[in-house]
Amino acid sequence: MKILKYISIICLIFAIGSCDEDLLDETPKDFLSPNNSFTKPQDIESALNHQYNRIRSYNGGKYWDYSYLHYGTDLAQYSRSKTSYLGDYSSTLLPTSGIVSNFWSKYYRMIYNSNVILSRIEDIDYPSQEEKDIHIGEAKFFRGYAYRCLVHLYGGVPLVDTETTSPRRDFVRATKEATLEFAINDLEAAAAVLPGVEEVSAEGKASNAAANHLLAELYLALGDPDKAIAAATAVIDDPNIELMTTRFGSRMNEDGDPYWDLHQVNNQNRSSGNKEGIFVIQVDNSTAGGGAEDNYNYNNSNALSFERNYGPIYWQIKTPEPESVNIQFGPSTQEGGRPVAFVTPTGHLTQTIWGNGNWDVDQRNNERNIKRDWVVNNPSSSWYGKKISDFPQSWWDGLSEQDTMMYVTPYITKVTTVNDHPSFILLNEQTGEVNSLAGITYHDWYLMRVAETYLLRAEAYLMKGENQLAANDINQVRERSNAIPVEAGDVDIDYILDERLRELNYEEPRRMTLSRLGLLVERTRKYNPYSGPTIQDHNNLFPIPYGEIERNTLEVLEQNPGY
Repeated sequence: MKILKYISIICLIFAIGSCDEDLLDETPKDFLSPNNSFTKPQDIESALNHQYNRIRSYNGGKYWDYSYLHYGTDLAQYSRSKTSYLGDYSSTLLPTSGIVSNFWSKYYRMIYNSNVILSRIEDIDYPSQEEKDIHIGEAKFFRGYAYRCLVHLYGGVPLVDTETTSPRRDFVRATKEATLEFAINDLEAAAAVLPGVEEVSAEGKASNAAANHLLAELYLALGDPDKAIAAATAVIDDPNIELMTTRFGSRMNEDGDPYWDLHQVNNQNRSSGNKEGIFVIQVDNSTAGGGAEDNYNYNNSNALSFERNYGPIYWQIKTPEPESVNIQFGPSTQEGGRPVAFVTPTGHLTQTIWGNGNWDVDQRNNERNIKRDWVVNNPSSSWYGKKISDFPQSWWDGLSEQDTMMYVTPYITKVTTVNDHPSFILLNEQTGEVNSLAGITYHDWYLMRVAETYLLRAEAYLMKGENQLAANDINQVRERSNAIPVEAGDVDIDYILDERLRELNYEEPRRMTLSRLGLLVERTRKYNPYSGPTIQDHNNLFPIPYGEIERNTLEVLEQNPGY
């Protein structure tokens, strides 16, 4: 028995030793893994679709970090507290703050996924080289976009140009200039192969114009106005792109103006006749995952929560004492949905920049585009049918600071859909009252449009000292809204930044614009009464997240000065 036992053991050893090593390699058949996820062009297309979804999520989705790019600047302030969410820079913008790590991780996730696509695509057979080149161009577009955001927020950052397949603790920061050049190289490569705005395969896809628009901005950041002018001109001179200067779209037969038309439901894409949009974030109210009735509310990560975050709680304004009842029976589509006033525009945006005779003539400042008055429609009130502008001066004098921040504050209507909310969000179709899950912006959203391209080129001309050409570009934008033209002698960088507020409020990532120009601190101190007193010189850039520095044990990941 002992002999048989030994023979059995020896046989087992030989059997194990003679196994084909390939038999030990796992080849998954019924689930996705890195080995079988990228085998055909459709897999790359799916991975790119995730990048488009990230663009939507990063620019107004449920996780509303995007608001951090607006408040704490000259554009807006956090209305609930002076000591939180960039109200008090000294206590909320720290290396350990969630805001700091969130932006860092999100944009590096986009970079990682582009690197995976670029790594795996070489082993995939495509029916045509053109299709493959477009996918490569899209991947580089997203990587360039991510580095563009990182460099404006943090300065120079680690450059990662290949797929990371194992943990790394040896990252080092590149210079700001090297980071800009890396993003520029990606976007130049993308611009060379991406189709034009009329040739893209679907609405919302990246085009050569979108790449050139970003290039104009990055060349400015690098201090090269000539290249910025060339990139912007390539967009402006595209025969398929133009400012919308006449009425168009779904509500063109109502009282309105071309600027108002830009921000109405179904008017953002080229299918509406709109030739101004360059890159439009897509929101589909009829598709599961894109905003279907059963899941489309502010808790859905696919939703754009601008209405909820950026509008005032107008329906809780109280009539004068001794009556003191809510002016509205509730939030309604007629008045702008159901916002809850997390973000409030600065007085600079709603008052100062409309001076010099423009208050009543610039259409961007009319009641359609910036709502400042509300009708009392609570039938139990003796003020029923009147406007709050009819209330006595003693009522206005009695408003608290919190009242003016959360209730009686101007409403930038591009974030909502006045009289045009979907029926499934209405509690009562006759009164227009909306339900408690409302607060979503029910239209697509501009990431880029050619009005901004004109202002980028104006900035480049100003950098060259060609103020008349800068004024000409600014006036192309102003003429559309009947604003008084600017004279060349009045054009400086502050004027261009004010024009961006008039035209692009809540569309542009304001913090990135001001940080790019090194003017975040100066203009926040000047125009933001909440955040201005606490912002410090070093706050022009975010700190590098403390967790990234702590984990990077094999190299030094340097912190930004002042943190």
